[in-house]
Amino acid sequence: MFTGALRDANLPRLVSDDVPGFLALLGDLFPSVELNRIADASMERTIRQAALDLKLQPEDIFVTRVVQLHDLLQVRHSVFLLGRAGTGKTQVWRTLLRTYALMRMRPVCVDIDPKAVTSDELFGFVNPTTREWRDGLLSSILREQAAQSTNKPNAGPKWIVLDGDIDPEWIESLNTLMDDNKILTLASNERIALTPQMRLIFEISHLKCATPSSVSRAGIVHLNVQDLGWTPYITSWIESRTEGSGGDPGPMEDIDLPGGALHQGERQYLTILMDKYIPSCLEVIRTRFICEYATYFEFTFFFTLVFEFYFDTKNATTFSRGIRSNKTTNYPRSL
Repeated sequence: MFTGALRDANLPRLVSDDVPGFLALLGDLFPSVELNRIADASMERTIRQAALDLKLQPEDIFVTRVVQLHDLLQVRHSVFLLGRAGTGKTQVWRTLLRTYALMRMRPVCVDIDPKAVTSDELFGFVNPTTREWRDGLLSSILREQAAQSTNKPNAGPKWIVLDGDIDPEWIESLNTLMDDNKILTLASNERIALTPQMRLIFEISHLKCATPSSVSRAGIVHLNVQDLGWTPYITSWIESRTEGSGGDPGPMEDIDLPGGALHQGERQYLTILMDKYIPSCLEVIRTRFICEYATYFEFTFFFTLVFEFYFDTKNATTFSRGIRSNKTTNYPRSL
């Protein structure tokens, strides 16, 4: 039980390169203890069904991330979903929300961007002229969710998702809400307490501006770029298309199909094209071009641009803007 607690508490926050070292360390400390995770088969089946309902691919690593978020939310009231853009942070919490809905838990979720408003607009402020209190976005949502779940033990989970990178201007004001006090004190001296059903989820791409005090108050689920790869995105995009949408992609006879067989239907045709060209295109982008899409978004958004470029040649200009030329080579023209 102790080794399982160590594993479950630390694995979600580790980058993929550190996982083997951590498991090896646990194996050295507890050589006679099996470290296999005890899976909840019923929960994982519901998660897979929720992913399918959202038109997503229930990959094993994706299901694992959803389970890790679920486990953290059972013991923490504040959780950081950490990862680069395109690693699936939003879909992880949306899948868990859908899972709770399938389990008839009546979840409620409000998604806000704290960077889209000022600190006063987020928490509320006292008008310096009239001395009137102006309620803030976060404070009003907290008060409403607290009122809905106070003295209601059967109330469903209630989340507030803060979708925006951490800024010391507003994260420090949440320290008392994120610690064991679970109370937000406003400038009007009003105190709003979290109920047992309420949770804070921070959807962020980095922790550069977070202080150690803020990080220590929350659980972390780290989504690595290497977790999903490009295949699930390809599959979801192809499955979302209807037969014949996007125009005629071209003559089938010009494609070197496996075994020389002609596959009827656009979905089969696109699958063959993607398997044939996407890996080689990604390799070219990484090795030959200085491309911000390959370095920052890795391959997550590159294939989207390829799709749009394939079906709409006017988007070639949009893609080429992400490629920087140097003094000797015009990379956009080369592409």
